Amino acid sequence: MSFKARQLAGTALVISLFIQTHIATDGYASRRAKIAFTSTRDGNREIYVMDADGSNQVRLTNHPADDFEPSWSPDGRRIAFVSNRDNGVEHIYVMDSNGQNLMRLTKELNGSDPAWSLDGAKIAFTRNKGGMQIWVMDADGGNEKRLTNVGRNFQPAWSPDEKRIAFTTTTKGGGIFEMDENGNNQERLSRGIWSEGNPSWSPDGQWIAHDSWHNEVINQIFVVRTDGSRFTRKLTRNEHHKTSPAWSPDGGTIAYVISVRFKNRTIHLMTADGDYLAQLSGEHNGDDTDPDWFDPEAWSVSPAANFVTIWGEIKEPTSARR
Repeated sequence: MSFKARQLAGTALVISLFIQTHIATDGYASRRAKIAFTSTRDGNREIYVMDADGSNQVRLTNHPADDFEPSWSPDGRRIAFVSNRDNGVEHIYVMDSNGQNLMRLTKELNGSDPAWSLDGAKIAFTRNKGGMQIWVMDADGGNEKRLTNVGRNFQPAWSPDEKRIAFTTTTKGGGIFEMDENGNNQERLSRGIWSEGNPSWSPDGQWIAHDSWHNEVINQIFVVRTDGSRFTRKLTRNEHHKTSPAWSPDGGTIAYVISVRFKNRTIHLMTADGDYLAQLSGEHNGDDTDPDWFDPEAWSVSPAANFVTIWGEIKEPTSARR
């Protein structure tokens, strides 16, 4: 081996070890990562935020109406969410990440399922106007545009390159579909099961996590390739419903919700290959749902980031999974 080849090999080894060390020592993404979520612990749905290890849980909203489905802006400065505080009608609002400077974004009818584009310029959302459909608007609420027209379509999620939007549909057998950002070229991603929902992109854009009843008596978390192969792996198993997967921005972990009979719903964490890590929210007199991440130190292969995440094939579930 030439000196140059040995030098390149040594550099690659150092980079690999550095990345592996970062992932192994963090476990819960970076130390500055945050998870916004919905909780009913105070009697109705309110927006909370916590550190990625479940500590420092702080309530951001405080209103007699319901506030839910938080979605971080890419820069972490704002959180979009849904509230029915305006005459009982669900609309999309935005506030600063500390709960201040509240502003309503949707102007007509209703809105739910807010999802930011990775450049922070647009928000995709669901509107029930003659049927549930996917819409998009500017981040200030302007230029609302309908993207889908047939059947029931909801739960939009932007791809890391901002060119595609994944969503849940009940048309053509149901399942997870994707489309161009203008609504064109709609294609099926999953195997087409009506119970599939809550899509969440991996930061490198190669996988989508979702929940499904597929061949199960209860919901479990799956991942499906986005290359058109529909290659699917099951990440969770055993008893209890698992729903609402949310991929961490560094690609290493997935937050999700576990529902246990006669207990409140709680938020948990697993690795991207399904190994169970921890319970993040506690057991109390309310449900904790709708996890969504912000990580200022995230590593991603998306164009908006400056670092690289190394990916391998998803492993088979282990007995440690819940």
